Amino acid sequence: MSIEAFKKIQLKAIKAGGVFTALFIVTIYFSTSLAIILSVVLGLLWLVSAQFRGLPDILKKYPVALWALLLYGCFIVGLSYGSAVGSDAFSMISKYRELFFIPVLISFLTTERYRYWAWRAFITASVATLLISYLMDFGIFNLNGQGDPSYKSRITHGIFISFFAFFCMHKVYDDKRHGILYLTLLILCLYNLFFVVAGRTGQLIIVALILLFAIQRLTIKECLLTGAVVTVLLVLFINFSNKGSRITEGVANTQAYLQPVPEQTESSMGQRYTFWKYSLKLMAEKPMLGHGTGSFAKEYQRIAIGERFIAKNPHNEFLMIGVQLGLFGLLVYLGFLASQLYYAGKLPDNEKWLAQGLLISLFITSLFNTPFFDHTEGHWYAGMIALCFAALGSDNKVIISNV
Repeated sequence: MSIEAFKKIQLKAIKAGGVFTALFIVTIYFSTSLAIILSVVLGLLWLVSAQFRGLPDILKKYPVALWALLLYGCFIVGLSYGSAVGSDAFSMISKYRELFFIPVLISFLTTERYRYWAWRAFITASVATLLISYLMDFGIFNLNGQGDPSYKSRITHGIFISFFAFFCMHKVYDDKRHGILYLTLLILCLYNLFFVVAGRTGQLIIVALILLFAIQRLTIKECLLTGAVVTVLLVLFINFSNKGSRITEGVANTQAYLQPVPEQTESSMGQRYTFWKYSLKLMAEKPMLGHGTGSFAKEYQRIAIGERFIAKNPHNEFLMIGVQLGLFGLLVYLGFLASQLYYAGKLPDNEKWLAQGLLISLFITSLFNTPFFDHTEGHWYAGMIALCFAALGSDNKVIISNV
């Protein structure tokens, strides 16, 4: 095959990669199986297009991708030590493969046109998710066996809709032509988060994102006013709405757990605190390098003797990484987050603001869940990080690696 013929194949594969990246973002919201299939397709297109040859350039140009790959590399190194059986260790490697997909997806999103398609896919999937939630709440659809009016879990739904609400805030501010439409979507998102699905993670994220939006776009006086309004509304919501009971329950469970003799540990927050307590004990046993990749479940079962609930993950990404990879792995994860904070400031304004919001969302999610361990959240965060940071220094041209 001639070089020219091969370059034509490369170009077609990269164009296909741009299309499939947009489809991939949509499938994350609705189908685990399709998301897995499309991730395999994207991996094959990455190989066929020889984009792997340009990986060093991608890592140099996009440091966020470098940190993601370093973290994934830590999990691979963690295979060489620890107590985990082979199946558990390699299952963990599979779960965190989303980190590797960040540089892969960036390579398909270096042109503005493909990013445009991907953002349109994000909007379409978010609106569909919101619509389905309301239809479920009205009793028209019954798609979730967990009882929540959301296609995915309450936590996952809250992450999706809170970030979409943040996106709509910026569109209301910037897009005068479609401002009313985005304002309507924003109101529907806020109502959905607090009165329909009412997941605490999503509520905490949206409050943080509203304050972040005020800092990003408003004057100091407007920021203070926004903070005051948010505080008043939260007080009213907690004290006068039955939907605020989960917040008051969370506070009560925390207070009960902090008593000299902990109570209510069977509550969701009480279980989390128990998971965190034993996770910290495990980290103290091997603080530097941890117990090895895939070791968490086995080590937790060993140390949490007599506990009713045995955790497969601690519902905290920092502890999940710390137990397996120690302080070294935890520092790499913190470096991954810090790189997003630093390089978001170098993005064009629209991507900068969204990347900052995405980081806040990821940080809060990491405190109470394990986003990269969980399939849907992990793929979503990987895709959105790639989408935001692909604009970093992009020249809007398709990168063709040398053969």
